[in-house]
Amino acid sequence: ATAAARTAAPRAPRDVTGVVLWSLLGLVLALASLLPGLSAGWAVVFWGLWLVHALWWAVNRYVPGGELRAVLDMTANLVHNAALFVIMAEVCLIYATAGWYKVQGSRWQDGTALHYPLHLDYFTPWPALSEALGSNGVMVMLITYGTVIVQVAFPFTLFNRRVKNVLLAAMMTEHFAISVVLGLPFFSLAMIAADAVFLPTGFLRATGRIAGRITGRARDRLLPGPRR
Repeated sequence: ATAAARTAAPRAPRDVTGVVLWSLLGLVLALASLLPGLSAGWAVVFWGLWLVHALWWAVNRYVPGGELRAVLDMTANLVHNAALFVIMAEVCLIYATAGWYKVQGSRWQDGTALHYPLHLDYFTPWPALSEALGSNGVMVMLITYGTVIVQVAFPFTLFNRRVKNVLLAAMMTEHFAISVVLGLPFFSLAMIAADAVFLPTGFLRATGRIAGRITGRARDRLLPGPRR
């Protein structure tokens, strides 16, 4: 059966770009391993991932229909699901601890916590925008209380898909606003990426299809092929 599968399964096309990128990443990783700062534990993780990519390429190239490919697929699914579970648990822990700590703060209790970072020079890349938002007491109170409510409630909304999606959209919008108003783009992008793990599968697939069509049209315009 294995021999028949090997014969029936077409060999994967050559992936020159992947091999080049894999080689360059190996050089970068070797340089990082020689320099101080990379611990032994993280070095083992990164080198292991680098070698796994080589194994995956070799299996796809030479035995695409064999049992080893099936084992690798099952292992990849297991590792993928485990990683997603860890990310979800960390996000829930972050929001739960942040929300409950905010509840204990007097500034969050009286609804004025947002007022103070809006008046710090370090967090005001757009002074006019920060001043306009910070001078509106009602808006400051609503955002302050809304932040606490969303963060405390989010872990409990995982059992209700509709409520979870609403709070997820609210948190992503809030993090986008933080990146603009407070000038923290990298923090906001990291949190939005972590929040995206909870997005519905149907939404992610639809987004992928739309992105594929857009990139396909752009590629056709930039690199037009021969007309038939």
